[in-house]
Amino acid sequence: MLILGAYDRHDASAAVFEDYRLKAAVALERLTRIKGDGYRFPAEAVDECLSIAGATRGDVDVVCLPRTKYEPRYFHRKLVDVIGLGGLRSHELIREMAFWGTADPLALFDGARWLADHGFRPDARIHFYNHHKAHALAALFHMQSDDAVAWTADGYGDRVYYSLYRLKDGQLTAPIGGEAESLIRGRAQRRESAMGRLYHDATEALGFRPMRHEGKVLGLAAFGQPVFFDELRAFYRVTPDGRIEATASRRTIRDAIRRIAKHGPRDGVAASVQGVLESVMLEAMDRIVGRDKPKGLGVAGGVFSNVKLNQRLAERFPFEEVFVYPAMTDCGEPAGGVLDFLLSRDGLPRWLGERYTLNDVYFGRDYDDVADDAFRQAGATAVATGDVATAVAGLVADGKIVGTYLGRMEYGPRALGARTILASATDRRINDWMNKRLDRTEFMPFAPVVRADRAAEPFLLGANMAYSARFMTITCDVAKAWHERIPAVVHVDGTARPQLVEREQNPVYHDILTAYEKQTGLPVLINTSFNAHEEPIINAPAECVKALKDGRVDYVTTKQAVWSFAPTA
Repeated sequence: MLILGAYDRHDASAAVFEDYRLKAAVALERLTRIKGDGYRFPAEAVDECLSIAGATRGDVDVVCLPRTKYEPRYFHRKLVDVIGLGGLRSHELIREMAFWGTADPLALFDGARWLADHGFRPDARIHFYNHHKAHALAALFHMQSDDAVAWTADGYGDRVYYSLYRLKDGQLTAPIGGEAESLIRGRAQRRESAMGRLYHDATEALGFRPMRHEGKVLGLAAFGQPVFFDELRAFYRVTPDGRIEATASRRTIRDAIRRIAKHGPRDGVAASVQGVLESVMLEAMDRIVGRDKPKGLGVAGGVFSNVKLNQRLAERFPFEEVFVYPAMTDCGEPAGGVLDFLLSRDGLPRWLGERYTLNDVYFGRDYDDVADDAFRQAGATAVATGDVATAVAGLVADGKIVGTYLGRMEYGPRALGARTILASATDRRINDWMNKRLDRTEFMPFAPVVRADRAAEPFLLGANMAYSARFMTITCDVAKAWHERIPAVVHVDGTARPQLVEREQNPVYHDILTAYEKQTGLPVLINTSFNAHEEPIINAPAECVKALKDGRVDYVTTKQAVWSFAPTA
């Protein structure tokens, strides 16, 4: 069965499965080159994923969709018109379901018309998925534990802001934020209780772009003291069952953040907001662990793109496994939506039996067969062929910046070797001049990449953090003896966000690390995403050629050759 998942809001994206195997997954922004592109059906991403899987819309058996806003013509009944982007009148499906008191979206939605308008077969099935359940299932499906909780938190989804799903004794329940809370006529969760909203408002108040620059607030926080912590923390309480509740209106909280951001030190505001996030989330998890005592924790949702929070959770609680889903933001919704369909189709016993560990997230298109020709036709010079790993290691050791263009593009917000920029981590000054070269203004240091078998010496990663560290979704402390050896990847608070690499994941990437250690004695390199500021990570060969020609990097390596536009001697 060919199953398509799609998501049409911020970070719109698509994913294609053949039953339980993910065949392709792509964010819309990688194709349109518009950062965070969305708020429409991600047609380009849908067709890209289907093409990668060797299929077309006519081959799709099931389409999994979110219960977001749709045009009025797709509804049998309507409640309130909402003005959408571009003046398009639309209706939020989950809101209509709650108003009409139905758990069946197709009782309100004209699925046949939607399928016809979007080029799918009339006998294709539509499955509507729950936003937070999709987040939770994406994490749970790739974990090993049968005794776990999946915790989700973000700015909004299906009328709730956070959820808790409990897997135990072959049963899956939702003590917090499940379907019943999405469908009640009132509000089960208040908007101001959302930790995602707190960070959103702080990002905006500090002059950054919300839903995009929250990572800058996180990086800035390490430079300051949480001088406003007590004032902000008083706005939140945690109930005995682990629910987060606000003690004031969102307007009151937002006004307080704007006031302290206007008059207080920026790093102090950031430190205070980060401190409140950690304090509230850790207290909530303390209540959950004290009651349920799960052995594993899976997390997803935009709040868990906060890598420092993820570290705190892994270190504070006795979880045997902590897994941060690699596509933790809403770009992960399509995959979770398909997993929701499969759970409804097959039942939990089979669904659990189909689970597997993610070795990598290379689910975009593979351009290996055309990449070298693109460089050659653009007039680039192949400065090395054959053993590109040794050549790249030598260039990086000599202070050069090398972009990787290796196989299929990554799924999710992190560059993990396929579309990565590599550089030496031995000089802290590289952070400044390389950010200037990429038109970035970052407070976080660059992230390190290391072979998995060499990670234990520089990085103090607990065993329960290693799986997430494959995907660069968690920070850890750096051994003090390494602070001056790899200063470019050590933050001011002594932490780093490492990527652990096995050779089976990406042989050339792994071999570059091996060759670099042979040449320098150091197992660690900088890995930062291959893109300029406010641009999506590169995808197609033309974008990679342009980045090299524009001087974003000195060289680009494919699997076959190392390319440059610089004149050779």
